[in-house]
Amino acid sequence: MTETQFLVALSQTTDAYKWSVENNKITGKARNGKARGKKFDPLTAVCRYTTQTTATSPCKAACKMGMTKTLASNVTDATKAKSNRGNPQVLRGKMRQVLEV
Repeated sequence: MTETQFLVALSQTTDAYKWSVENNKITGKARNGKARGKKFDPLTAVCRYTTQTTATSPCKAACKMGMTKTLASNVTDATKAKSNRGNPQVLRGKMRQVLEV
């Protein structure tokens, strides 16, 4: 899965999750299914949405979707706002734009 494919898949989750930024972290609250009301980070939410399985960690979610370790690391860093420079910060902006938060 490439960055563009991830962003497209993330944009399709807006009906299944209520996205927000809490404590400077992007989180989605599930609106349906057994996990209704639970919070997910973007990586595990996209995995749950595309593969219909719940991954226990972002690392396992990236593996299930066929994502590279570098992209998974960038998505995780972007979710947590770990840095204000480089690719994670650009990706964070794209993720917030796609999710409209």
